[in-house]
Order: sequence, then C-alpha cells, then structure tokens
Amino acid sequence: MLIVIDGYNYVHRVNGPAVRKGASMDLLQRDFLEKCARYKKARSARITVVFDAYASFSPGRHSENFRGIDVVYSKEGETADDVIIGWIRKRPAGLIVVSSDRAIIDEAKLRGVSFLTPVAFAEMLSSPAYEPDEEDDYPDTPRPKKGNPRKLPKKVRKAVKGIGKL
Repeated sequence: MLIVIDGYNYVHRVNGPAVRKGASMDLLQRDFLEKCARYKKARSARITVVFDAYASFSPGRHSENFRGIDVVYSKEGETADDVIIGWIRKRPAGLIVVSSDRAIIDEAKLRGVSFLTPVAFAEMLSSPAYEPDEEDDYPDTPRPKKGNPRKLPKKVRKAVKGIGKL
C-alpha cells in the first residue's frame, strides 16, 4: 500500500484557521510529517508527501526522507497536482491518494484509485490507535510474530503458484 498525499492541500484544509492567522508553514508542515511518521510506524504503510515548489528555481524534482516518509518537491513550472496525477496514471495498484483537489479526485475515479480527503486522513492520523505507546520507545524489544507458522510466506506461495502454472 502506497499513500500519496498532496502536502500543502492537506496543511491548508486541516489547519485552515491557523494558516489564515499567519502560523508558520514550516511548523505546520513539520507537525504534519511527524504525524505521518507515527502513522507509518503503526501501520507499516509507505507514505509519500508531495509539496509544491511551483515558483522555485529547481530544474528537477527534489526528494528527501523524513523519518521514513518520502517527501517530494515538484520542479519549476510543475505543481504537486501534476506529480500526483502522473503517479496515478503510472501505477494505480495499491495506491491511495489524499487530496481534495478536483483534478486529482477525478483522475483517481477514472483510474479506479482509492482516495481520501485531507480531513478524513487527519481523523485517521489523530486516532488513538496510531499514537505511539510505551513499547514504541524501545525498538529492540522483541514482538510476537503474527500468522500461521506452518504456512509458507506469501511471496513463496505466489512463486510456487506461478511455477505450477507453467
């Protein structure tokens, strides 16, 4: 599962009053990325956040990693919407898009890609199920394994099934 989020769209929709009062966009952006990192840790989902760098002078896309979250900045003359729509067109399998932009939602519907509004995703991020607990402070603590120990791993089962079709 890959969750692709329209970063500034999320920040403006969820923190609208704070943005209008002149809150620091850097602080709001960092707070949002921190919440995404906690969600990723709890759910083991791949998350990519795309921010507009429309007015920048960067000739190419710039990406960085923030606590396991891929953060992508669009290139000069490109919007985050353009980047996300391009990804929707390339690989719709397992993709979930978080945005309230009409163009992105229309493209997602057209390609059969799941989507969430920023407000709905914010509710998921603030859910107590995704808040870290005491165990998360100790990453070396062994955790009980899940699943049937007698069953082969899913990748191996798929490989055997594929070989059986030959």
